[in-house]
Amino acid sequence: MMYKVARHEPPGFATWVHLRRLSPDTQNTCPSGAATLSRDDESGFSLIEVIVSLAIVSLVSLAGFTLIDTLAGLQSRIDARYDAIQELQLMLSDLSEDFAQAEPASLTLASGTLQMRTQVCNATGTVSLSVVERSFRRTSDKCKSGTSSYSEIETARFTVIDAARAEWDTWPTDEALHARAVRIEMRMLDRPGALTGSIEGLFDLPDTFTK
Repeated sequence: MMYKVARHEPPGFATWVHLRRLSPDTQNTCPSGAATLSRDDESGFSLIEVIVSLAIVSLVSLAGFTLIDTLAGLQSRIDARYDAIQELQLMLSDLSEDFAQAEPASLTLASGTLQMRTQVCNATGTVSLSVVERSFRRTSDKCKSGTSSYSEIETARFTVIDAARAEWDTWPTDEALHARAVRIEMRMLDRPGALTGSIEGLFDLPDTFTK
């Protein structure tokens, strides 16, 4: 048997409590006059809801890990390219100093190797430039380090330019005037993350010599 009990609240509020009187069968096991509250709904998640939630969390986590891995790979490639640019700038700076102090009369170019006498390591010595196993090499007979190199080079071409602006793949030659400059063309290896394309440098030689 159900009873509806009203409690007096401030105007506009009312609270209803449903009480169920114990049946005769349960009065023997419960204290006299005990009453229970009835609840119509049960709260919680179903198994399907839990599975769907776990699947969504897994997908979001996977997407986050993929994004982090992509960003890390991109940063690694940027760092590698920056290091390659720094190394290339250092090599070009060394070449500029070599040619600026070179003895033009000592310049030779044969079989893809250019040699000249210049000031290196606080002494006059011979510097050789060549490409060996896809690496641009600068070799000196006066420095303790001996050889410096820049990798990632597919090909390199040396050209001597004389006073008449004629270009020569070998030097010296009886048909040419004295050397005025050297052009170096380098083609980079074409691979992901590396510097690509071609680099060309034109280096002037001192104009104080006699051929």
